[in-house]
Amino acid sequence: MIILACATERELREMLAGLEKPVENGAVRVAGCRILPCVTGVGPVAAGISAGEALARHPEATGMINAGICGSFDPERFPLGGICVARKEVWPEYGVRTDVETTPLDYPMFPDMELDAANELRLDPVFCAGEMNLRLPEAWSQGVSLTVAGVSGCPGRADFLRERYGAATENMEGFALALAARRRGIPFLEIRTVSNLAGERDKKKWNFRQAFASLRSVLPMMLEGA
Repeated sequence: MIILACATERELREMLAGLEKPVENGAVRVAGCRILPCVTGVGPVAAGISAGEALARHPEATGMINAGICGSFDPERFPLGGICVARKEVWPEYGVRTDVETTPLDYPMFPDMELDAANELRLDPVFCAGEMNLRLPEAWSQGVSLTVAGVSGCPGRADFLRERYGAATENMEGFALALAARRRGIPFLEIRTVSNLAGERDKKKWNFRQAFASLRSVLPMMLEGA
């Protein structure tokens, strides 16, 4: 069984839209794949709590997919409505912040869990998709995803994060969910669609409709030929 974790009901609804999905004990069966829908709530704290609760209730879970919308730091590679896959998750707020930058702490979040860096999780989306009997389309761009508690509110902040971490996209739940999956030892995928440019707060320049429409295509494409 695969946990499908989305921050909001809307994101989850779009992910499952148009698919035959008979319910079996709270899970849905899509093309022979058993998926447990999970609304995590918004932000890393809510996501971490929800992931822990879901994994405790369902120790039989064999994988986790985090799906939803995101902001893009690079509109040429990751345009509005585009589908992007996280190949690394970074939590830039875990560290010591100054007026100039944030320096990661010297000690890990969990003393018994070694990460690539104290605030980084390297992901292997192609391998994890295979472990969950899913197909990852080659056309989907991959990049570094940042998880933040507060989204970039101005171009200057977005520019700093892009340059400091080589970031492609910005979200609010991915690192917490990836960490929960890593701690449980199950494969993890983070797939998001772009709704806005990071740092741009003028909602007239956002495109939720296009991002949500793209979400509807994610599961069918991953299940096709898998």
